[in-house]
Amino acid sequence: MGKRLKAKAGKGSGKLANALARHQAAEKVHKDTVAKQAKVAEQKKSVPKKVRENQEAQKQNQKEFLPFTKDNYVMLVGEGDFSFALSIVEQGYVKPTRLIVTSFDNSPSELKLKYPNTFESNYNDLLNIHKVKMFFKVDATSILKSLKLTPKTVWKTLGVPKIDVIMFNFPHTGRGMKDQDRNIRDHQMLVLGYFKSSIELFKLYNSTAMKNDVSLNVVTQHTATEPKIVLSVFEGEPYDSWAIKSLSKTLGLHVERSGAFQWELFPQYHHRRTNSEQDTTKKANERKARIYVFEKFKRASKKKAADSDSDDE
Repeated sequence: MGKRLKAKAGKGSGKLANALARHQAAEKVHKDTVAKQAKVAEQKKSVPKKVRENQEAQKQNQKEFLPFTKDNYVMLVGEGDFSFALSIVEQGYVKPTRLIVTSFDNSPSELKLKYPNTFESNYNDLLNIHKVKMFFKVDATSILKSLKLTPKTVWKTLGVPKIDVIMFNFPHTGRGMKDQDRNIRDHQMLVLGYFKSSIELFKLYNSTAMKNDVSLNVVTQHTATEPKIVLSVFEGEPYDSWAIKSLSKTLGLHVERSGAFQWELFPQYHHRRTNSEQDTTKKANERKARIYVFEKFKRASKKKAADSDSDDE
């Protein structure tokens, strides 16, 4: 009997010893983890605040910022050598059948003379491989008039049921005014005209969609999402003085979101001068730029709209 009790006691003490060992091991792991966390926290404190802010900004910049989705119907205005259009198609950011590319210049031959080393290849790829719709002689400040769009012709001419996003990259008049104040006013008029022209196109599409919906007695998704007006500009002067946010507010628009223009997302894109194939004074991809996404201001979301005016990267 005594032997049995001793055996049982031996087994019980063995279990306790194992449990104690597991507990001690867990405690050690916990202490090591706490010590590591404390060390990391101490290291963070030793890093200057400005450095920490820069590191955080770099992390944020790693997030891809695109002003449209793959399913959006997108119109580009003021395209130069068509390299941006080709880039967003070949990177898969936009479906070719949902992209409309427009140029202020009169014809492909004129653009070939202006951009002899790049335009023709970009244009041919967009036309023959991707079957993208392209239009010429289109003034970004007068889209309806340039394309002769009316409620009866808009769908037939553009070949899409709606436009979700209109984008203008790095607007520039190309006039090269030396008077800084006049130059700023000139570009403010260009931006303001672009905003107005885009709003007119959205209104035309919306009114046409509504008429079609009534006549067919069905509900469509043509106007389910708020259309966006997108503008990309360089940072610094004179661009900051254009005050594009203030200009947008005069037309009932606000910044829905904004982010850094990440050149690496558009590898085929080469920003050119308005009037030639030459690069700008400083290489574009070495310059900081931003993309602003504007939409119609909604009173119901006044606080949200005000908050979104702050830059998001």
